[in-house]
Amino acid sequence: QEVAIMLVVLVLSSVWNLVYAVGIGLVIASLIFMKKIGDISASRSDVKSLKEEAWDDEFEIPDILQEQIFIKHIKGPLFFGSTSDFQALAKQIPENATIVLVRMGRMPYMDQSGLYVMEEVLIDLVNEGKTVLLINTLEQPKYMMERIDIIPDLIPKDRLFIDLKSSLVWVKENMTN
Repeated sequence: QEVAIMLVVLVLSSVWNLVYAVGIGLVIASLIFMKKIGDISASRSDVKSLKEEAWDDEFEIPDILQEQIFIKHIKGPLFFGSTSDFQALAKQIPENATIVLVRMGRMPYMDQSGLYVMEEVLIDLVNEGKTVLLINTLEQPKYMMERIDIIPDLIPKDRLFIDLKSSLVWVKENMTN
């Protein structure tokens, strides 16, 4: 890919203008870099239901709640290069899940495009009648979500939790019939 960029710059500088050719080469290289980083982040991102491999503290979920709860793990930054994979993963949430726990403790960064995809996914989940709880939201993603009023308009502040245990207490108190 680097060779292709070099050839494009060489051809453009030969037939056009060196300054513009270098600028175009820089833009192409930046886009390829973002795509590579997005692919790496997407390969680390995963969504697992409770029936699949769970994190250590997820084994504490009572059996009666396991059918209602879907846990979405977000690992790595959510940005321009990884948003389409995030949208596809969000569509895997089963119909019978009424509660979606979004574990964000391993998502250190979210850019503007990631923020809008997150908003779109959360709006879809809320419109489907699902209760969304955010767990361990780090400072930068939380700030971004507060800036466009995802928090508290879409996800009320009482649905933000420090850890899984406190979210399960809320679920038991508010969601069990």
